[in-house]
Amino acid sequence: MMRNAWSVSAARLGGWMVLSAAGAIALLLAPPAAAQPAAGGDAPRTAWGAPDIGGVWDFRSITPFERPAELAGRQLLTEE
Repeated sequence: MMRNAWSVSAARLGGWMVLSAAGAIALLLAPPAAAQPAAGGDAPRTAWGAPDIGGVWDFRSITPFERPAELAGRQLLTEE
C-alpha cells in the first residue's frame, strides 16, 4: 500500500503549526524583563542629580566622541 504524499505533509504541517502556536503563546505570556527600572522605581542618579550612565563602555568605533582640535573652529567638515 502506497501512502499519499499529501497526508504525510499535512501531518507534519499540523505539528509545526502546534509548535509555532505554543511558542507564540509562551512569548506573549512571558513577562518583559528588559528595560525595566530598578527595584526602587527610579533610575540611579549621580550626586548632582543627572542620570548615572556609568558602566562599561565599548570604544570599538571609528567615530570620535569629541571633535578633533584641528576642527575646533569649523562648523562643517567640507567646503560644500
